[in-house]
Amino acid sequence: MENPKNLPHLFLNRVNFEGTKCIKLFFYDNEHIRTRISQNEWIQYSMELGAWYTAEYENTIAIIQDVFDDIGLVNLSKLDWKKLEVSRNNIGTSAHFKDLKLRTGFETLTLFPYVLDDKPIIGFKHHFNKKHYQEVLSSGFFQFHRANKVWEVKAQTHQMFSVLSFLTDRFTVKLNKELRISDLNIRRLLLEQSYIKDYDFKSCPLEFLVHLQSHNYSDSTLMTYHNLVIRFLNAFKGKSLNDINRFGIDEINHYHEIWNQRSEPGPSTINQSVNAIKMYYKVMGKKTLLLEQVSRPLRNKVLPTVYSKEEVQGIVNQLENPKHKAMLFLIYSAGLRISELINLQKEDLLRDRGLLFIRKSKGRKDRYTKLADNALALIDLYLKEMMPKVYLFEGQYGGRYSTTSIRNVLNEAKRKAGIQTKGSVHTLRHSFATHLLENGTDLRYIQELLGHESSRTTEIYTHVSTLNLSKITSPGDLIKI
Repeated sequence: MENPKNLPHLFLNRVNFEGTKCIKLFFYDNEHIRTRISQNEWIQYSMELGAWYTAEYENTIAIIQDVFDDIGLVNLSKLDWKKLEVSRNNIGTSAHFKDLKLRTGFETLTLFPYVLDDKPIIGFKHHFNKKHYQEVLSSGFFQFHRANKVWEVKAQTHQMFSVLSFLTDRFTVKLNKELRISDLNIRRLLLEQSYIKDYDFKSCPLEFLVHLQSHNYSDSTLMTYHNLVIRFLNAFKGKSLNDINRFGIDEINHYHEIWNQRSEPGPSTINQSVNAIKMYYKVMGKKTLLLEQVSRPLRNKVLPTVYSKEEVQGIVNQLENPKHKAMLFLIYSAGLRISELINLQKEDLLRDRGLLFIRKSKGRKDRYTKLADNALALIDLYLKEMMPKVYLFEGQYGGRYSTTSIRNVLNEAKRKAGIQTKGSVHTLRHSFATHLLENGTDLRYIQELLGHESSRTTEIYTHVSTLNLSKITSPGDLIKI
């Protein structure tokens, strides 16, 4: 037998956990002890305790000693040390639950595709301080073109991970929408660049991202699921991926309970997190967590905000730039999502039929929606001044228009028009549906125009419309005051 001095120590500590006498096990990370624990299902993990534990009976300690006798030294010196009372009441203040921290103070670089001397390259524009300027030059990855004031990435394809690692160590790197990267190692690097990576940081397993990409999930879903999974993986202080991959329903439910108590993220966010974590365990844990066993919060039945027709008119009137006016009015008049607008191409305007063709929208579905004559007139006015190459609305350097810029245009127009109604660009889509309904359009046609999979989604606008409600006489108006 190995010398006891060389064996890892497994400390036992008596705790009262939710009114039950238990034995808590704690130890320095050791693969053999972890494996032995996984072979004994009566030893469970608690996020509140931040440790493995089991109920204490008359012979529990003796059994633990027998189970671990050949691989570790069961140490009883802490058995009655600092008795810990743990209940669900203090779950939210558990010291073993941690939040990811974001790094701050990093300048932003945006990479974009660029054509130089008929050669496609990746470039960016940035004015570096002296230190970064010397580092960028000496790296050998970049070359500056003074005439165009563009930095060119000289590296070969197989060096791109090294290039982006160099940049993300010093800056926050963003990609122009036209610069698509399929390499998941690079995508993961960019998704995780904003986190402070301490010794306990756990990166999202590549196998999980491969599953999402190979099953044709959208970029938006991949990013959302990655962010929710990485938050889950890094919430457990001191736990390895192997530990977390053996978790069950209780740990997932406790994680969401703590999150709710700490910051109240909202039912939709928790539901998304449940979906992401369930998929994670299906891929990494090779098991399926049953839907009915995972707690889900009840969704708030919140009605969407709507701009009145007068408010839409006020927004449009404040827009002087032909492109801005055409974009926002098209979103309203066709009921578009912001992603659908920026993906439009000139050939999607079916002028003779008065329709707009929407490609691969939410759920990767194509559809047609209404192209208003007024919208077409504004688009033609804009096209007289601009000649986009691929997309109907393009950015400063070509490619898709920025969603951030569209939001800024709307917010500025609302400010100038003095509109106080809280709402976003997507509120224009809600307004389109509500105004159609108030004009007497059949709900089935509205569903088709919006591209809703289920009529139940569209029915929410029957609750938003106030036209018929305004015609009802309140009994209060029948009383003489």
